[in-house]
Amino acid sequence: MKKEYYTEELEKPINDKTRALKNQKFFTVGSIVMMFIVLITMYFILA
Repeated sequence: MKKEYYTEELEKPINDKTRALKNQKFFTVGSIVMMFIVLITMYFILA
């Protein structure tokens, strides 16, 4: 029988979860910075 996703999540060790959260913060900040860079370059190209 296939394991459910949430039971797998409950069995994961704590340090894996904290590592994933730290990476998630970096990815979120990185994507926001990338979005602003793209918006600024589009503004200069189109203006």
